[in-house]
Amino acid sequence: MLSQQLVDQVADWAEKERIGTPAFLFAPATLRAGVAELRTRLGARISYATKANAHPLVLRALDPLVEEFNVTNPGHLATLLDLGVSPHRIAYLNPVITPGNLERILASGVTRFVVDDTRGLEMLPDTARITLRLRPPDAGESTRSIVRFGNTPDVLAGLAGRAVERGIEVEALSFFVGTAGAEMEQAQPYLRGLDVLLGLRERLAEAGVAVPTINIGGGFPGSRDRFHHDHPGFFQRIAQALPPDVDVLCEPGRYLCQPAMAMLSRVVADRVVAGRRLVHLDTSAYAGLFETTFIEPEAGVEIAAAARSGDPVPAAVLGPVMDSFDVIARHATLPPLAEGDLVVLPNSGAYAWGYTAPVEGLSPAEPVELPPDLSEGFAKAWFGS
Repeated sequence: MLSQQLVDQVADWAEKERIGTPAFLFAPATLRAGVAELRTRLGARISYATKANAHPLVLRALDPLVEEFNVTNPGHLATLLDLGVSPHRIAYLNPVITPGNLERILASGVTRFVVDDTRGLEMLPDTARITLRLRPPDAGESTRSIVRFGNTPDVLAGLAGRAVERGIEVEALSFFVGTAGAEMEQAQPYLRGLDVLLGLRERLAEAGVAVPTINIGGGFPGSRDRFHHDHPGFFQRIAQALPPDVDVLCEPGRYLCQPAMAMLSRVVADRVVAGRRLVHLDTSAYAGLFETTFIEPEAGVEIAAAARSGDPVPAAVLGPVMDSFDVIARHATLPPLAEGDLVVLPNSGAYAWGYTAPVEGLSPAEPVELPPDLSEGFAKAWFGS
């Protein structure tokens, strides 16, 4: 939770600087703090999952902090290259590629790919370096999602053999647990995935295929539900299960970028209709709040307002689009608000800026960098003790 003091300071700064709304407030200090936490608690090399937030401000801030980036589409690849990131620091993770896209990716200088089937392997040139992706026991499939990548140990062992015959380097084995695994508090999805992956690594070694890197993927819970404050042993459990003689890579996205941006919005109206309090904001669930309203609505959306007198009262919080789905929060508790009041929705940095729809003429909210003292305040709120 953001302190009331920090919320008031943000509101005072935004008014003084005449920040237009809606806007993302970018706090680069949270990225530095998040990387430091991963280094300390997990000890793995870091490949940032660009799809989680590909805004140039975020990528520039992360460039000196992480070993590499991973992408799933040519658009994000182009963004990284335009920022000067070396293609040797970029891995292409989507195992389903069209021939045309593959030609463009290879022409850019990227040679590292993820493979989980024969089609993917056969498309690649012999100069490629590949990661074989396992579908772990806990694939993280939810009621909304379908896990579409990763294969069985037997299939991957066969792919490794065919790759070696062609001279293709198998540089890593990976898995991804998604965000819906059971017993996440005890890191069990990762531990079960590691058990299978390390068994595959040993099997390949016996066949003469030495794989130097284990990639534990991402899917680490973000900051919005205070997971890592409530479960401080999460990363330690994963680290203890990793062999001491193996290179370890992780692919955080949400964990790093979720707290890096907060949505700044203004109140359009605070009214009562048919006995129900409705608070209308100038930001939309469609334009910058995709994760908080559609991917993880069960985690709840924090809505922090500048200090005002009056007791908090239940309210539904709505965006400006006139349909029944532009709902930011069905059940919030807010003090009385006036037209034009500023509110802050923290932890809005994941799957937000790049996941917007131009509904009814809405424009995506653009990031505005917070001054250092406020940026550090956000970092302490989410990663401080």
